[in-house]
Amino acid sequence: MAILKRDPRLTSWQSTLCGGVAGVLSRTATAPLDVVKILTQVGTFHSKQGFLNTFQLVYKAEGLQAFWKGNLTACVRLFPYSAVQLSAYHRLSVLFMDDLGQISPSKAILAGSVAGMLAAIVIYPTDVIKTRLIVQNSLEPTYRGIIHALYTVYYQEGFRPLYRGVSLSIL
Repeated sequence: MAILKRDPRLTSWQSTLCGGVAGVLSRTATAPLDVVKILTQVGTFHSKQGFLNTFQLVYKAEGLQAFWKGNLTACVRLFPYSAVQLSAYHRLSVLFMDDLGQISPSKAILAGSVAGMLAAIVIYPTDVIKTRLIVQNSLEPTYRGIIHALYTVYYQEGFRPLYRGVSLSIL
């Protein structure tokens, strides 16, 4: 059995801020890999000559800034995703605790899994927007930014496309 204890060295706000900053920095550092991965997944002209050549083709076609397309959306999503996940995990952990305030490892795993699924569902539209921002040509963009992309997808295609593929993310 595990016992949940609060770390007294940091307030919850400081812990959230540190986690958010670390997430933003790591996401920004790995953004070029994410862009190339997504372009390879969707099969754009960039990816036809292999993963490594995609870096060169993206740079030649759209410039250095193209490697950070969708990064702002991904970074903006970190805070609400973490907040939903941590809050849900805390509530579920309390729900699964026994009378002594302990939770079994299997129930802790279940609480974490459900919390992760809930966070993925709530924040999923930002993944769709991030992917669309990455796939578009930055020299002739379809979307002018996060809000414009969200607005355009919702009003031109409806609500359901914002959740297309969510079941695969949950799995």
